[in-house]
Amino acid sequence: MKKFLITVLSILLVVLIASATYIYILLDQIEDNSLANTDSSDSSDPPEKLPPEDLGISEEAPDASETGVTNILLFGLDSRVENSISRSDTIMIATIDKKNQAIKLTSLMRDMYVSIPGKGKNRINTAYAFGGPTLAIKTVNTNFDLDIRYYVTVDFFGLEKIIDQVDGITIDVKKKEIPYINSCIKELNSLNKNTKPAPLLTEPGLQTLNGRQAVAYARVRKVGNDDFERTERQRRVLAELFKKAKTMNPLKLPGLVTTILPYVETNLPKTEILSLGISVLGFKNKDIIQYRIPADGTFTPQRIDGMAVLVPDIEKNKALLHNFIYGDGTNDEYADDDNIAALQ
Repeated sequence: MKKFLITVLSILLVVLIASATYIYILLDQIEDNSLANTDSSDSSDPPEKLPPEDLGISEEAPDASETGVTNILLFGLDSRVENSISRSDTIMIATIDKKNQAIKLTSLMRDMYVSIPGKGKNRINTAYAFGGPTLAIKTVNTNFDLDIRYYVTVDFFGLEKIIDQVDGITIDVKKKEIPYINSCIKELNSLNKNTKPAPLLTEPGLQTLNGRQAVAYARVRKVGNDDFERTERQRRVLAELFKKAKTMNPLKLPGLVTTILPYVETNLPKTEILSLGISVLGFKNKDIIQYRIPADGTFTPQRIDGMAVLVPDIEKNKALLHNFIYGDGTNDEYADDDNIAALQ
C-alpha cells in the first residue's frame, strides 16, 4: 500500500511539474507589451521603454516592496470591431495583497472627470484612447498617488471566449435586466455573424451564462443606478470567472492559458504572472473584496463641455482608495458603506 501511494504521488508530482512547465512555455508566447514612450519625434525609431518614474509614480506612492501589495490596472475595451482602438469602457484596479492574503477589485468610474497628463481634464476613460495603457496608467497614478506598473487589457470579444473556456459563469439575473441583456446579445450576435448565435434569456434567477450572454450582462447600463450598477455587474462577472477558474482541474489550466493568450495584452512578465498566481492559490481568504471610486458622497455630477461627468473630490477619494487597497478592507470605515462588499 505504501509503495502504491508513493507511486501515485510521484505520478501526480510529475504531471503537475509538466503542467507548470507547459504553462511557463505558453506564457513565453506573450508578446512583449512593455510600456513605451510614444511621444518620440521620429516615428521610425523603435519605441523607448519607459522607466517606472515616467509612469506618474510619485515619492508619496506606497512602494510594493514595503506594502506587499501589487496593483494591476485592468482595461476592458468596448470595441465593436476586433483589435480596434477605443476608450476603456471598463477600468479596474486588481490588488494582490500578500500581507492580508486578499484579492481586491476597485472599479474606477469611466465618467470620472480628472486631469490627464498632457491632455488637460477629461473623462478618465479617454486616457486609453489618447495614449494607450501608458497614458492610462500615468493618469491613475498621478491622480491617486499609486505605484501601478502593470496592466492587462482585454476586449469583449476576448472576454467572451475566456468565459466559454471555463464553461460559463453563474449569475443571478434580475427580471428587469432581461430585456436589456437580450438587446446586447442581439447586437453581439450581429457583430459575430460567423459564429453560433447565443440564445436569448427567458427567465430571471440564478443561471449559467455563456460567454456572450455574460458579456451582454456586463454591458447593461440602463437598469438600476446607471453606470454605478453596471460597474457592480462587471466586478461580479470577473469574480465569478475567477471562482470558476480556481476550481478547474489543474490539467485543464494549460488549455485555459492557451485560450486566453491571443485575447489578452499585458506587460506582466511571465515570472511575475506565475509568482502572483502561486501567491493567490495560497491565500486563506478566497473571496474577492470589491470597491468603487468615486465613493458615495465624494463627487458631484456635472455637465462640462456638453459631457455628463462625475467631478470627484480627489483628496477624499485618494484617502479612501489607499485605505481600501493598503488596509484589510474590513475596518469600521467601510462597515456601512454600500460601495464595498465581499463576493462569496
